[in-house]
Amino acid sequence: MYRVDKLNRQIQRIISKVIQEEVDNPNLGMVSIVRVKTSSDLRYCKVFFSVFPEENLELAEEVLGSMKNFIKKLLSKNLRIKFLPDIEFVSDSSIKYSVNIYEKIEKLRDEFKEDNRDNKE
Repeated sequence: MYRVDKLNRQIQRIISKVIQEEVDNPNLGMVSIVRVKTSSDLRYCKVFFSVFPEENLELAEEVLGSMKNFIKKLLSKNLRIKFLPDIEFVSDSSIKYSVNIYEKIEKLRDEFKEDNRDNKE
C-alpha cells in the first residue's frame, strides 16, 4: 500500500503544479486537487478536484479533460513506473459538504445563544 500512497502523492503534486502553471483561463477560478486514488494494480487513477466558485465546475471539467493527454505526458516524464495509469477527473464535493455542515453548526449556535438570552430575561 505504501507504493500506491507514494504514487498518489506524486501524481497529486504534479497535476497541481500543472494546473497552477499551465492553465491560463481567468474564468476558471480556483481549482484544487483534493486527492488522488490509484488502483492497486496501478492501471487506473481517479483525480478528485474541487472548484471555487462552484459555478465553474463545468468549465473546470472541460479544461481538465482537454489537458488529460498533456498531463499524462508530464506524468510519464516524471514518474518511474512501468505502466502509466489511465486518469479520470472526478469532481469532489467534500469541501462544499464541509462548508454546508459548518454553516448549519453556526446557525444552531446562534439560535442557542438567542434562546439563552431570551431565557435569562
